[in-house]
Parts: sequence; C-alpha cells; structure tokens
Amino acid sequence: MAQHLAKELTSLVNWSVSELGKVIESELGKSGFRRVEKIRRHVKSSPGQTLKGLLKLKKELELLPAEERFQIAHAFSLMLELINSCEAAYRAFRLKKSYMGPGDAKRSRPGNVIHVLTAHPTESRSADILFYFRKIQNLLEQRLERAQDGDTESLHLLLQCVWRIPMSKQRKPSVMDEAEYIYSLALQQDILHIFARQKKTAQPFYIRSWVGGDKDGHPGVDEKTMLGSLQMARGHLLERFLEILETYIEELRPLAHASDFDRTELQKLLKSSLQFRKSLSALRKIKARDDQRVQGLRQQLDVLARDYKKWLHADSPSLQTLRMLLKVFPGMVVPLEVREDSGMVQEALRGSPRKYAISRMLDTLKKISPQHDPRFYVRGFVLSQTESAKDINSGFALVKKHLGEVRLPVVPLFESASALKSGVQILEEFLKKPARKKVIKKFWSGKFEVMVGYSDSAKENGSFPSRFLISSAVQDLENVIRVHGLTPIFFHGSGGSIERGGGSVQEQTDWWPQSALDSVKVTVQGEMIYRNYAASEILDRQLQKFTQARNAAQGVKKLSVQSRRDLARMSDFIQDFYQQTLKQPDFLHLIEKATPYSFLKNLKMGSRPAKRQGSFNIKNLRAIPWVLCWTQTRILFPTWWGVGRFWQSLSSRERSRYKKVFKESALFRSYVKNLGFTLAKIEMDVFALYLESSGLEPEVVKKFLREFREEYKYCCQAVRDLSGHRSLLWYRPWLETSIHLRSPLIHPLNVLQIVALQSKDVLLLRESVTGVASGMLTTG
Repeated sequence: MAQHLAKELTSLVNWSVSELGKVIESELGKSGFRRVEKIRRHVKSSPGQTLKGLLKLKKELELLPAEERFQIAHAFSLMLELINSCEAAYRAFRLKKSYMGPGDAKRSRPGNVIHVLTAHPTESRSADILFYFRKIQNLLEQRLERAQDGDTESLHLLLQCVWRIPMSKQRKPSVMDEAEYIYSLALQQDILHIFARQKKTAQPFYIRSWVGGDKDGHPGVDEKTMLGSLQMARGHLLERFLEILETYIEELRPLAHASDFDRTELQKLLKSSLQFRKSLSALRKIKARDDQRVQGLRQQLDVLARDYKKWLHADSPSLQTLRMLLKVFPGMVVPLEVREDSGMVQEALRGSPRKYAISRMLDTLKKISPQHDPRFYVRGFVLSQTESAKDINSGFALVKKHLGEVRLPVVPLFESASALKSGVQILEEFLKKPARKKVIKKFWSGKFEVMVGYSDSAKENGSFPSRFLISSAVQDLENVIRVHGLTPIFFHGSGGSIERGGGSVQEQTDWWPQSALDSVKVTVQGEMIYRNYAASEILDRQLQKFTQARNAAQGVKKLSVQSRRDLARMSDFIQDFYQQTLKQPDFLHLIEKATPYSFLKNLKMGSRPAKRQGSFNIKNLRAIPWVLCWTQTRILFPTWWGVGRFWQSLSSRERSRYKKVFKESALFRSYVKNLGFTLAKIEMDVFALYLESSGLEPEVVKKFLREFREEYKYCCQAVRDLSGHRSLLWYRPWLETSIHLRSPLIHPLNVLQIVALQSKDVLLLRESVTGVASGMLTTG
C-alpha cells in the first residue's frame, strides 16, 4: 500500500524515526530499546491485531514496572507525533513548491474567512512538547528543501529534548495559558503577513477567539479573563508591529547619506516615525477609553504614510502592512466572541449587575470602548441553548442595559434538534418588530448572524441527523433573514473531528448556501489550531480552498421532493436508533467502565470543566469529552451508529434510490465520504479489549460486541454499495495507506491505557491519551 505515499515522505519518516530509535537506545539501554522495538515490529507485522494478541500484549505489559510502562508509552507517542511532523513538513514543502501567488482577486467573488479560535480542551499535548516539535518540523522542511541533506545532529539533539518531556499536560491550564497557546501560534509574523495580504487583495481573513469570553458553563471566565485575553493579544500584536516598524526605520536611516534627498525632510520623517513608535509602545496596557487611543494611533499612521509617499513618491511597504493590519485588528487586539447560556442571560437581566459575570464583562467592554465600535474588542454575544425568541430578546435587552444601545451583535446558537427545527419560527417572531430590524441595520451593518452547533447536536442525535438538521435549518434560516431585508451570516460551530462536524474544506462547504461561503465563519479548536497555523503555507492553502469553493459555487442544488424525503427518513431512523441506544442502562455503564470517562478530571487538558454538575448521565457530559471517549477507544461511535441498520432495512429498490441521492446531494455525498474515513480508522478488536477489561458482566460484553460488530459490518456494506468501490477511502488512496501504516502503532498505547485505567496510573493514562490522540490526529 505504500505506493500511494511519496518517496520524499517515506524517506523523511524513515530518517527521523530511525534517529528517534537511537535516542531511545541511548536513554533506555539495549534491553529497553529491544523491548520497544519488539512491540513495534510485532504490531507492524500484524496490522489486523486479534483480540487474543492484544490480551497477550496486555499481560506482558502488566508485569513491567510503572516506569518502564511509561517509557514505552512515551516512545510510541513520540513516534506518532514525529510521523505527524513529517506529514506536516511534507505538506508545507509541497505547497511551497506549487505556490502560484494569491491569485487574481479581481476574478474572485468577494468574501471573507473568519476563524474563531477556541479554548476547548481538545489539545492534549503540552506547550513544552509543541515548542520542540515546531523546531523539529522546521528541520524536517529544511531536509526536504535540501534534497535529503538533513541536519542529523540537530534532529538528534531535539529528540533528546523531547524524550525528557512528557507529551501530556501535567497541570490544568488556566484561561491565560490557553490564550498564550492560541496567540503565540496565530500572531506569528509570517501569519500576520497573510492577514495583510488577504486584506489588500479584497479577500480578507480575520481571527476571533473564545478565550476569556466563553462564559457558558466556565467558572473561570469573567471580566478579568476577558480583559486578560485582550491584553495578551495586544502584547503579541504590539511586538509584531514594532518589528515591522523597526524594519521601516532601519531602511530610512541610510538615506541620510544620499545627496539627492532633502535631509531636512528626512529628519522630519524620522522624527515622526520615532514619535509613532513611542505612541505605539504607549498602548501596551489596555485601560479605560482604549478605543480613543487606538483611533489616534491609526490617524497618526495615516499621516506618516502620507508624508512618506509625498516625499518618496511611493508607498512604504512596511507602513502599508501596518495600515492593513490595523484594518484587520482595528482595536489592536484579537476580538472575542462572548458566550453565555440563554437561561443565565435572563437571570442576569433580572438580577444585580455585580452578581453575574456576563454583566460585568459587558460593563468592562463599555469602559474600554465607550465611543467607538465595541466590535473592535468583542465581535458578538452568542446565546447558547437558544430555544425561543424570548432568549434573543433577553440578549438584546442585556446588551442595551450595559452598553446603552444594542451596539453588540446578539447571536442565537441553535444546537438542539428542537431549536434547529423551530429556528425559522423563532427568528420570524423575533424579527417581526420593525424596531429590532432598525437596530440591526444601524449598529450591526444590516447583518444578522446565527450560530449552528455541530457538537451538541451530534452528541444528542448522531452525526448524520445533526448534519441533516443543520443543513435544513441553514437553508431555511437564510431565506427568512433575507425576506426581512437583512444579510445572513452563519457561524459554524464545528470541531476538528468528523464526530463534531469536521472534515476537509470541500466536504464541509459542498452543501453550504452562497451566504455561508461569502462570509465563512468557523471554529478552529485546540490541536487544529496547531495543525493549521504551525506552517503558514498550510493556512494559506486552506484560505485558497475557501476562495475556490466560493468561486465555484453555483448555489445549493435544490433536491427533488423524493430525495429530501429519503434523507429525512434516513435521518429519523438513525436518530431514533442512536437515541434508543443511549437510553439503555447498560450503555451508561459501558461509557463509565469501558472508556476513560471516569478519569476525565485527571487529564488536565483544558481550563473548562469536562462535565456539567449533576448526576452521571449523557446530558451532563460535554460534547468534546464525549467524543474523546470514543476516539480513545478507536470506535468513533457517534458518526456511524445506526447507518448499517438503516441500510439493512431497505429493499433493493430503495437502495437504488439512495444511490441516486448520493450523486444528487452534496450533503449526503460529503457525509458518506466522511463515514468511509471514520470506518477506515475503527479498530473493533481494540474496542473489544476495552470491553473485555472493563469489569462489565460477561453477557453485557458479549451483547455489545455482537451489536457493534454487526453494525460495523452493515455500515461498511452501505458505504461500498453507495460509492460503488471496495475501498472505504476510494477518493483518497494515500489516506488509506497512511491509516494502514499508522493504526498498528497506536495499539500499544491503547493496551497501556487500559493498564493505566485498571491500576489508576494517572501519569501513564495522560501519556497514553495524548499518544492515541496523536495517532488518531484528533483528541475530541
């Protein structure tokens, strides 16, 4: 199968993994290295591991001291992360070679892309390990650029460093830790140049952040974290701005020795430039009326750029970059998205302003931006669990109460099945009052934003019903918003994993209406921030894909009545089958005993609580940890459960009809592709090992194994029947090869994780969770 992978990539993996082996041997000695190598060779030679073989490996590992078990977990975790770095380096290398420039903006349909970077606990790797792996990735890229002439000595040193650091986080991160992680990646100098270029070419790219603003269910978020997050973004931006300005000043100084230039004018320009630098540095601390100070700086920069051009008859590239960046970041911060539960908003509206954090956050916003647009600092006020027009109206009223006017967009978040189905009625009731539309046009530029939540709707209903509900809702909501004379904006709250609405750009956007493509707004979470922002070429390519999708879109193809009925029937069947499974008492026990659920509090992955307060039930388990449990056990339950049973219930004639729907419906086609990807990653014997080791009653284990194996078999048949291909990844052969080679290397980590769960070895548990996440390319 390796024929589907590029020789440069396989050579890079062989070189780097071989060097890791030398480090392991030097640290563990020959016997320790042989143990790791024996396990690696065994799983590589037996990719289709049987349950019997995994149980044997488990018995062998149980006999080892805790320190040696951790060393083995660390070795395989580093190996998998090193392979990830090789793939990322190769991708960046290929993109550099094929880059043809930003394209012709004049021929591109106008539009923008907005990434909302989130602080949810989906990044299991420690900041320290990522520091070194960024250096490793750069080194791997250099080797590719030098045609295999790699710096082995430097790689060896970096691998010696990462060997000494656990892959996993050892303490619970604070909100500020998460802010530092996000801003250190997203505000690098090469990334800032992408922001400036995209703005200049009329295809603007913006970032927002949940960090410090996502109050919903987070006891650690308040007005202090909100201001702290803004302050941290300011600090990063200020350093980058000063670097650009210093380059500009250094380029000016030699002109003093050229006789052809008026030295007096040069001295005036240098004096103005130094004064601008002083004004820029004075903005380091955000305080009351910050908006006026930033506005004054913008005016000062405009004058400086004008004087430069007047004297040299050309624009300064550095000053133009700064001007573009101040248009992208008009408050010299990364604007936040503030979020609170709709029920809490109603309580805050009735209660004392000092009692509720959301009220204090809005008061703080007014203090720092009393005169200019508060959207420079907070882009929107998202109302989670929106179920009625009353919820939106309460958000309106709370913003008006604290800001004087409804100057901050209020964004309903539809995430439950009932809210997605009744979204049209909710908006109709809310927008029927002309006064509300007048506010939207006056303060929100006539744009009405709706957020759709993939994670919770998928947890509640299953992946396909979630996508079908969201697709139907988005198209209907778009019509309603336009009828009321407003511009629809859709904020897609999807995660990196398929189970939470993720997938490639094409597979995510194929079914979007034109309005969602004209203004793309999506969440980028945890580890996906690293994967998108660690190399500017990868981020650049993603933005190009959104532009291509926008240019190629012909509007959503209207499905026939019969096709829509067929998809609705499939959605209803899967939703019912999925929910009936969740209601089984034994299923709750499965989650509790056969997954890492009971140890979520020990994982230290995020500042936000993994579980809501209350008794143990699925409703109180947050969507991201829910997906984590199924990712770690290699079964990826939410994406495919119920599809096989539905397919088995159909007649031959009905199956033929769904094959036509597969060709006709972009939504269905993208789901089936993602379904194939998910099924290719499932390891049924690994999941069986979790069940066998869970302590559940034997008859319960036997029942679940039978049900899961049958459903998996039926689901694979459905994908093959619909696609007409034997391979589950017919559309990406290289991905099938990558999974085939990578998957066995995760097995030892699963075995060690089970040993850790049984022995309550928290250190080993954290390392194995991080290692499995690296192997699966997603945490939750």
